[in-house]
Amino acid sequence: MNTITSFAAGHFTADRNTYDLLALTAQMRTLASQLSTRRVGETYGDLGIGRSASLAARAQLAGLAGYDMAIDGSRPRVELTSLSLAQIAKSAATLGGGLTNPSADNLGTREIAKAGLERTLAALNQTFNGQYLFGGRESRVPPVLTANAFLEDDVTDATRPLAGLRTMVAEQIRADQGSGTGHLSVSTPSPTRVLVEESSDAGVRANFGFNISGKPTATGPFVINYTPGIADGAAPRFAQAPLATDRFRVVVNQASGGQKTYDLSGADLADVSSPAKAAASLVTLVGDGKIASVQSGTPPGLTASFANAGTRASFDIDVTALPKEGDRLSIRLSLHDGTTTTLTLRAQSEADPQSTTSFAIGTTASETARNLSATLQRALGRAAGTDLAASATLRATQDFFAGSTAPGLAPRRIDFTGPAPTYFQSASASTVIWYKGEASPSDPRSSFVVRAGATRTVAVGARADEAPLRGALSVFAALAVTDPSATTPEATERWKALVTRSRSQLPPGETLDALSNEFALASGALADAKTQNTSARAIIQTHLDQLETIPTEEVMVKLLDVQARLQASYQVTATLSKLSLVNYLR
Repeated sequence: MNTITSFAAGHFTADRNTYDLLALTAQMRTLASQLSTRRVGETYGDLGIGRSASLAARAQLAGLAGYDMAIDGSRPRVELTSLSLAQIAKSAATLGGGLTNPSADNLGTREIAKAGLERTLAALNQTFNGQYLFGGRESRVPPVLTANAFLEDDVTDATRPLAGLRTMVAEQIRADQGSGTGHLSVSTPSPTRVLVEESSDAGVRANFGFNISGKPTATGPFVINYTPGIADGAAPRFAQAPLATDRFRVVVNQASGGQKTYDLSGADLADVSSPAKAAASLVTLVGDGKIASVQSGTPPGLTASFANAGTRASFDIDVTALPKEGDRLSIRLSLHDGTTTTLTLRAQSEADPQSTTSFAIGTTASETARNLSATLQRALGRAAGTDLAASATLRATQDFFAGSTAPGLAPRRIDFTGPAPTYFQSASASTVIWYKGEASPSDPRSSFVVRAGATRTVAVGARADEAPLRGALSVFAALAVTDPSATTPEATERWKALVTRSRSQLPPGETLDALSNEFALASGALADAKTQNTSARAIIQTHLDQLETIPTEEVMVKLLDVQARLQASYQVTATLSKLSLVNYLR
């Protein structure tokens, strides 16, 4: 049933007046609130069409606050990293100064090296906010061991002892020296001839001892026949095609001399569709170099074998007549660290029976040849105990510090069970690993990235196994494990040879300084990013203020206007409420 609402004349007008009064009152309350808070409103709805812009601006401000928080939390980390690297560079410079000082005390130089090693390890174990700075993404544990923990063997577990650096150095010296002459044999195939030959084992020639580096030179009645060696590279073979994450190590003899170590993964090979193609890709990757040794885990089971198709170098010296006093022979030998040493033997009317530099002129050519052979044997033994031992010491330390926890990349170890020494091709599990941080082929800087802006990042990660740091550690440790206190001529000469090699192997100061400067620049980049964020924040905040705040003057004008209108409305309403026929007729 429909109801017809009653209607009285003037009812609509009364409702309208009431609505207007309420609207003016609400507007006045809003303006009063705006006057006290200087804000357009208390909700985003009060902003009208400006609410989307306000939300976007606030999101930007929140992002900038987050970026600044990340910057503030990272700058001390970066500065500490730079400081640690500067300390390492200073230690290396101090040692370098001692190595170049000819009057430096041997024991004093060794103590400088030991102190530098300990300071460097302490710097690499620097922490900030409970995190280790030089462990890459593995920041929960100390990235490097103490010197005492890796210089000596670890026999904590008697059932599984681990070899330390000192043991590795001794093994490398033993493998390089062979029977005492650096794997060179000296014989007399005829009464007046002296024959010197490299090892018949291609693996030995590729990895250990001396190589004959060219035809010897001579003055006097010496006829020299020289057979140059033809290097034989090992042929690699994979048990299975390597995956992108499979790691392996390849050591290559370079055409220019010396060896180069490649730490690779399956991702580095052009074709890994089959084991054979992976091996072919590896050969292509090393280019002109000849593979000397390999090492991997399983998988991929990388091995390499020598076909002994190469030719060993040799020379023979035929003493055709009696030499004159002062006639000499010069024999140049190369070592696997890329250096060379020269043996110079002089003919003398009388010579010390134990001399390594002079041989006596006999009454016949045959006697002279015998004297030459004996002196040459002693000279090779002296060179093996000095230059070759010093080279082996540094090679062993470099191998040790190249080791990591990554499968297949443990330090190289030597197998003495066969007729000739060889490197194990399976990664050893019986060696102390000095570095416990992240073992990844990725850029160390990428291990810690600071988001400094919407489109700006600063990479400030660091790892103790970076090449310049390993280079410095190798030199420190090589000197630290060598005892220079022995006073025999051979021991003194060996120490001098080690000092000479250490001086050339110590990373240049600018290399270590460049690492420190890299982080100093990163700190500057973070400071610059924060400055930009501050400028951006000021602009966005101004824009937000324009959206959300209202000028006091504008509010006052509106408030006075509403107040006047409201007062007028009340007066009119009051007047109308008193209206009657009597008052109207008045």
